[in-house]
Amino acid sequence: MISKFNLGAFTGRTAKRLILYIILFSVLITILSSALQLYVEYQDEVVQIEQQIEQVQNSHLDGIAHYLEQNNPAQLQLLIDGLVKLPDIERISIIARDRVLQRTGEVMSDRVIDTKFLLYPTKSVDAKEPLGTLHLVAGLDPLYERLKQKIWFILIATAVKTFLIAAFILLLFQYLVTRHLNKISQYAHTLTLNGHAPALTLDRMPARRGEVDELDTVVTALNEMQTRLAQELRLREEAEFDSRSSREQLAHMDRVTSMEEIASSIAHEINQPLTAIATYAQAALRTNKGDERVPEALINALEKITEQALRAGEVIRTIRQFISKQASSRSEIGVKALLTSTSHLLETLESQYKVSLVQGLADERLTVIGDLVQLQQVLFNLLRNAMEASPPDSIIEIWVEVCGDKVSLRIRDRGCGIDAEAAKEIFAPFFTTKQEGMGMGLAICKTIIDAHNGELLFSINEFGGCDFTMLLPQGEKLVAEPESQSENKPQSEQGPVS
Repeated sequence: MISKFNLGAFTGRTAKRLILYIILFSVLITILSSALQLYVEYQDEVVQIEQQIEQVQNSHLDGIAHYLEQNNPAQLQLLIDGLVKLPDIERISIIARDRVLQRTGEVMSDRVIDTKFLLYPTKSVDAKEPLGTLHLVAGLDPLYERLKQKIWFILIATAVKTFLIAAFILLLFQYLVTRHLNKISQYAHTLTLNGHAPALTLDRMPARRGEVDELDTVVTALNEMQTRLAQELRLREEAEFDSRSSREQLAHMDRVTSMEEIASSIAHEINQPLTAIATYAQAALRTNKGDERVPEALINALEKITEQALRAGEVIRTIRQFISKQASSRSEIGVKALLTSTSHLLETLESQYKVSLVQGLADERLTVIGDLVQLQQVLFNLLRNAMEASPPDSIIEIWVEVCGDKVSLRIRDRGCGIDAEAAKEIFAPFFTTKQEGMGMGLAICKTIIDAHNGELLFSINEFGGCDFTMLLPQGEKLVAEPESQSENKPQSEQGPVS
């Protein structure tokens, strides 16, 4: 792999600056750490010398005073000859009456620790007159020589280590970054407006899901930029025939006048593959259900595919019915079932926007009169808007209570809210505060609720967010369900919105 490297990259400006900064930083760290280490060792060595001097004071001072008191020069000389052999002790002298009685050793160091101890008679405890003075000189030059040898060893070892690390980092940087940057640079030079260039890929292991790095981000940005360049070219070609404002106005009028035709056409085209999906899923389910070799997860997936395909078909049927102004199917719907079925559709959005849905249901047996699919669409649209407006890690509340002969479903978020001027037109068609919105979502929601003989209200709450309240006609009967049966139902049919 190293043989494929572009070795010329090591002579580039970035490589030179990288190795220079590594060396300078390593030298700085080495100087600081070495200075600290030598200072600590110097202090330890000085402490050891002082401990030796203290040992002489505690262990041998009385012996020296005793021999001095007995006027025994031979024993005195023997004793101080032994003491001068201690490490770093260079000279010991015994002085009495301003003259040197005994001396051994020579001072060889320029830097010394000079210590003097008074010698008192050992027989007379109360004696105040000293017999003489013990003069001890410890040299520090050997200590400095040892530290010099250590610092040279540290500097040489650190220099070798620094260059080895720098070389390794350069190789690693070339392998992980530089060669990919060269490829990205070459690809950038080939970008054109025609959009026919192949997508950029790097010669390395593909990243796991959610573990992209900076290079992956650059590659994605370049590929998207290539796509946008092609789109920009098409927009410029269109701009030669008409201005942007004229195109938007024509497109707007075309959407308004042709909505029914487009919706019917799209519904017809989408309904065919949905029917095929449901048919194939049901066939696969009938074929594999009961076969122990087939994983249970696959059976569950097929059941969900069938359920969602049929639900999508029901949505399309309801939309076509709504567009063609045909009477929708009205029945008594359990509020808890409505909230639960809608919450299942929002599971992916909950993870995407990092929000939580919290439900407050006054009575789980409450029912409303309406079309289930249409009310799901309204509730889904309102909750999705609340999620888009809410900050991460916030909650969205759904409160259900009885208001006279109506059931109130209030959706509360803690988002950024809207200003008073925008609130006046919030349900108007083609009005939106989103950059890419069409402004039809809330208008359609209000139309659906009005068609159900209900009301859709808006207000700003005390958190600065928005409150949307649906008032729907209450059903004449309550949904009664024993607890033992409700506990045995699948998750898709029970449980609060959370």
